Amino acid sequence: MQEDEINELLNQPVYLRMAMINERDGTPLVHPIWYYYEDGKFYAVSNSSGTKIRSLKKNPQVYFLVDIADRGVRGKARANIIDDPEYAKKITSRNLIRYMGSADSPEAKDRIELANKYSAIEITPYFIASWKA
Repeated sequence: MQEDEINELLNQPVYLRMAMINERDGTPLVHPIWYYYEDGKFYAVSNSSGTKIRSLKKNPQVYFLVDIADRGVRGKARANIIDDPEYAKKITSRNLIRYMGSADSPEAKDRIELANKYSAIEITPYFIASWKA
């Protein structure tokens, strides 16, 4: 895929599937997450006390996949965890607009409030491959 096609796909409201190693037992984990993509990085959030954040703090290496029926982008990346609730709220708000169309609904406002318990995840790819049918 050309760079503009990759950017077009990454800016659609589809899930990013992120693979990592479980910090408890070393087994693989794959989680679908909401994200936005900007300046070569993916931005997401997760519960600060959850398995995902604990695992990424122990081993920040991830594999990611964003795809739809006939095309996709995958790659290797490093996840940087930022324990800043205000930053997590900004990412949450942006993702709510991206996936739900607004951050103004009661459900969206509840999610923004929950971001007080979230950590931000910045995912920086160092290898990207794409395909198109």
